[in-house]
Amino acid sequence: MVEERIVYDSGNQLAAYAAKQINYHIMGYFPITPSTEIAEHLDLLKSEGLHDVKLIPADGEHGAAGICYGACVGGGRVFNATSANGLLFALEQLPVQSGTRMPMVLNLACRTVSGPLSIKGDQSDIMYALNTGWVILYAETAQAVYDMNLIALKVAERVMLPIIVGFDGFFTSHQKRRTKVFANDKDVQKFIGEYKPEYTALDPQNPVTIGSYMNEPDLINNKYQLHLAMEEARAAITEVFEEFGELTGRKYNTLEGYQMEDAEAAIFILGSAYGSAKVAVDNLREQGKKVGVFTTNVLRPWPADDIYNMCKNVKSLLIMDRQDSYG
Repeated sequence: MVEERIVYDSGNQLAAYAAKQINYHIMGYFPITPSTEIAEHLDLLKSEGLHDVKLIPADGEHGAAGICYGACVGGGRVFNATSANGLLFALEQLPVQSGTRMPMVLNLACRTVSGPLSIKGDQSDIMYALNTGWVILYAETAQAVYDMNLIALKVAERVMLPIIVGFDGFFTSHQKRRTKVFANDKDVQKFIGEYKPEYTALDPQNPVTIGSYMNEPDLINNKYQLHLAMEEARAAITEVFEEFGELTGRKYNTLEGYQMEDAEAAIFILGSAYGSAKVAVDNLREQGKKVGVFTTNVLRPWPADDIYNMCKNVKSLLIMDRQDSYG
């Protein structure tokens, strides 16, 4: 197992710390609450001489996504962060990045989408990303934000798809927690491995066209290849979860369940509320009620079979969304 040390940081700070240890080539960014602290903290770490990441401020989130795409097409390792309406402004870019198979990482500190204008934490923004072709992990805790940022890049480069690491705005992004991080950056980089893209736009000896116009049958073939890559991500996520667990002792599963073995009623909930729900389950268990709760660490690819197996014996299931898909 790797050497680790204890820190007391927020989810945002830990996302930045993971990026520092990975030592990405580029972060294209634009500030928006509650994700702003990620770029701020990464910049602070750079002022201390702790990494070589080039932080490039954009004219907006759409421009930031374009900076990230250009750097990734050039063969770089790329990092980004946003929230809410910032994600919506960048949304046009996301299917381009997945459709041309560029393995970047985007942290999404989830927040309500305006209007009405609000910066409260909910999950209405990440739902817009479900059909973009990006793998989506969801971190329940600040510890998971750090861990999943390391896991995400390794999975992304294994299946050649971009990945979102989502977590709850303010609850997870800003609340500081006692967490463990790799003591040595070189151990992070050894875990992730070296990135050697097969094609880049900056190799004049091997010129390629990226993102060219397509009609049938090339278009449907491209979409099908993206589907296959997303299915491949199911196994890759499980494998990298296992590899990470062997290194740290922190074992992640696609689903996490609590008191589900004999539960007759259960809650399915996402993100930071899972911890609160476990307390409620304990209270109800003391009253003799057979209840449980479970959550998912993976939104895409959607773990339908795992969810079925988790709750196939439950008589009553309550799904608690912090957003609404209207209509």
